[in-house]
Amino acid sequence: MGGTPHGAKSSPVLVFALMKNINWPVWSLVVMALAAGAQGQSAATRGRDGRACEAPTNDFLALSHASGEVRVLDSKGLLLESKDVYLPRIQLLDLSQVELEALLETKTAYAALTAYGSLQLTNAQSAVIENQLQQVWRRGGSLAEKMQTRLEIMADLREYNYDLVFLPGSMAAASQYDAQAAAVHDQVTNRAAIVVTAAAQVDMAEQERAYGVADARLAERQARETYQEMAARLERANNQALVANSQAASANQQATDYLANCATISTRLASHGINVPAVPPFYPIPPLTMQSEVDAERTAN
Repeated sequence: MGGTPHGAKSSPVLVFALMKNINWPVWSLVVMALAAGAQGQSAATRGRDGRACEAPTNDFLALSHASGEVRVLDSKGLLLESKDVYLPRIQLLDLSQVELEALLETKTAYAALTAYGSLQLTNAQSAVIENQLQQVWRRGGSLAEKMQTRLEIMADLREYNYDLVFLPGSMAAASQYDAQAAAVHDQVTNRAAIVVTAAAQVDMAEQERAYGVADARLAERQARETYQEMAARLERANNQALVANSQAASANQQATDYLANCATISTRLASHGINVPAVPPFYPIPPLTMQSEVDAERTAN
């Protein structure tokens, strides 16, 4: 969607229309899905040979050049801790097949690849996305490529949900600041008209003094005082308008950025075969469970 240029005002009607298109009844799922940071695991699934596949419970990993506890596995790579020291990030493509298989048998790596949110809260929409993720995994090339793609998709799903969390508030703020800016603009317009009238009264008083009209000098002084007071009020109103415009522009830009980022992430996910809305109405990514394809990989090895 087209973004609102920074500093320009968005129509409050447009902001309201976008807000109406957000799927509010399911908004609580966003918070549930954001629990993906504390990823869950199922007790066991079955591999392709039918054997039960228990979820790993240990995080120790021994590589050819390093060893330690797996602390993080995400799209940026693998982070190990050894003797209370975090080792430099390790890229999955730098690991051998044997090392990747060993990594799959660690608790943190397994959780990162198989769960998004609380597994007790999955729903029909979860099944749709889970099926898409399975297809992506099965189309993958090497194990490193499968894992890296899965982690990149997980990162995009989390970022998408975070944007959806903050989008309603930013749009509400944009609408509020637009209304405040409109009120200040009306005030500036009214005070500008008063200043024009006061300036005309000064001109008239000057002419009357020039013609020798009685008490014209006093009338001129009063007209000038009135003009100066009205001009000062107009200046204050203009300053308030500058602040209101800046606040409205910032709030509208923030909402525009969230909307644009959702569209960008949607396009990126679509390139993998994962379909989420690029424009309103939005829905949050629900909790997901993706053990079957990973467990099939484990039992195959």
